[in-house]
Amino acid sequence: MTIMTSRIWLDTGRLIMVPSSAGFLLIDAAALVRGGGGGSGGGGVALRWLTTVLVCAFYALVIWCYLRRGPAIATGRSVTAHAAAVVAMLTPFVFPLLRAAPPGAAAQWAGDALLAAGTGWSVWSLRYLGRNVSVIAQARKLVVGGPYRWVRHPLYTGEIVSSLGLALTAGSLVALAVWLGFCVLQGYRALREEQLLVRALPGYRGYQARTAALLPGLF
Repeated sequence: MTIMTSRIWLDTGRLIMVPSSAGFLLIDAAALVRGGGGGSGGGGVALRWLTTVLVCAFYALVIWCYLRRGPAIATGRSVTAHAAAVVAMLTPFVFPLLRAAPPGAAAQWAGDALLAAGTGWSVWSLRYLGRNVSVIAQARKLVVGGPYRWVRHPLYTGEIVSSLGLALTAGSLVALAVWLGFCVLQGYRALREEQLLVRALPGYRGYQARTAALLPGLF
C-alpha cells in the first residue's frame, strides 16, 4: 500500500482510509446528535449512545494514526492476504443487511453490550498501535504496550467481539455464518501478518513466544 522512490513517498492507504473514515465519523457524529441510535429503555439507549461515542472515537483515531504514520519497513506481497484484509475490514458493514427480524430484548442487550465492549477494546488497541496502523500486512515498529501486553492482535480481537454483537442483533443464521467466516479471515490475517513481522522485526519472535495471539492465555 506504499510506494517509495528516492524522494517521493505516496501513502495510498492514507489516501483511502482518511477520507473514508472521515465520512463514517460524520455519519456517526450525526447519529450521536440525533440521540445515539434511539431505541427504548433507558439502559439500552445509554448503551447505544456509549457505543456511538466509541465508534466516533475509533474513526477519529484512525484518521489521526494514518495522518501521522511513516513508510513501512516491509509490506506483505500476498494478493490473497490483501484481499482477506479488505474483505474483513468491510464485513462488519454487512450485518445490518442480514437482519431477519427485530431482536428480542435479551438479544438486543447482549448485542449492544458486545458491540460496546469490542469497540472500546478496539479504541484502546488503536491508541497504542498509533502510527503503525495498516489494513494490509505491514511492518513498522514492535508495539508491546496497552492491550499488546496480553495479545499480539488486540485490534482483531475487538473487531471479532463487536461483530458478534452485530450478528446477535441481526438475529439470523446467515449472520452467524458470516461472523464465523469473519473469525476465519481475522485468523488468516494474523497468520500472514506474523510471517512478515517475524522476518522484518528482530524482537518479534520473542514477543510471539510469550504473548497470546488473539485471546489472553490461548493460542
